[in-house]
Amino acid sequence: MEERIKGRKNFPTDEVDPKNFLSDAEVKDLMKKRGDFKFSHEDYLKLYNCVHCGECETEDFRFLLKQKYIEDGNTFEGKEEMIEYFEKFRSPYPTNKMRIKKPKDIPDTSETLFFMGCLSTIRIPRYTEHALQFLLKNKVDFTILNKEICCGWHLLASGLKSEFEVCKKENIKIFQDYKKIICLCPACYHLFNVTYRPELDDNIEIDYIANYLKPAEQKKTGRVGIQHLCQLINRGREGVDSFVNNILKKSGYKVTDVPHWCCGGGTGWMGRTDIIEAIARKRMNDFDRDDIDFATTYCPSCWWILARFSKICKIKPKAKDLFELLL
Repeated sequence: MEERIKGRKNFPTDEVDPKNFLSDAEVKDLMKKRGDFKFSHEDYLKLYNCVHCGECETEDFRFLLKQKYIEDGNTFEGKEEMIEYFEKFRSPYPTNKMRIKKPKDIPDTSETLFFMGCLSTIRIPRYTEHALQFLLKNKVDFTILNKEICCGWHLLASGLKSEFEVCKKENIKIFQDYKKIICLCPACYHLFNVTYRPELDDNIEIDYIANYLKPAEQKKTGRVGIQHLCQLINRGREGVDSFVNNILKKSGYKVTDVPHWCCGGGTGWMGRTDIIEAIARKRMNDFDRDDIDFATTYCPSCWWILARFSKICKIKPKAKDLFELLL
């Protein structure tokens, strides 16, 4: 595989924790032999050495191996709290109360639901408010829920299959009232299109917010470096990076090329936070350049990493989400 960044491995967890990295071949071998052994707690570092960026070809197998790890009687730090929050709030967090300020112009009813996601509405409300303002400004017809149920990505990525199935079942029931679901989060978009799809009404369209991007009405200035989305590019949406680049250029910005690499945020801030932080710090070094004024992205998880670690690492560019840049 050709290196995208010279001297750096394309698989982010292989780059920061090669000792515990499982290659595709090793994962496939474990899947073949999984009925012949039981995992122990010592296997945690290897099985959870993954941020689910979609770079490999064995992502689904990695989900299944983590499920086996749990079924074999093992646990991980934070598992009990995760299950407690799921049971109480259907959320990865100890609340399901949205922190966003809902714009007044959002209609109460629509055939299109804008599904924002738990990270977006609880941890990064300003990012989500910018996205809502952008959609309204561009006259996209949609409504939102007063209370969302998590898509279940964090549960699936942690090996908690039965809890994930509950989230899926409850969301599918809600979605039957709509003809289209627009997702703010690429993990939600992927799950709804792939894992939910066999049980969804065929007439329900699942869309991603990038498809609604338009150039800013007033010309902008500045040099922009973009964290493009592993969870789109590695899952069949290879052209989305060029599309977003062109939107920014038509808005007046100069796009500075930052070779694509994972930010570490594919599982949120859950699981092996040591590898997430190591990946995030490496990625911030890529943006710490004099020829970039704004570092941006259009993924909630990437934005959480970018907003947090741009300050921790004190990079030169200012972090601004894509919707704010286009408003």
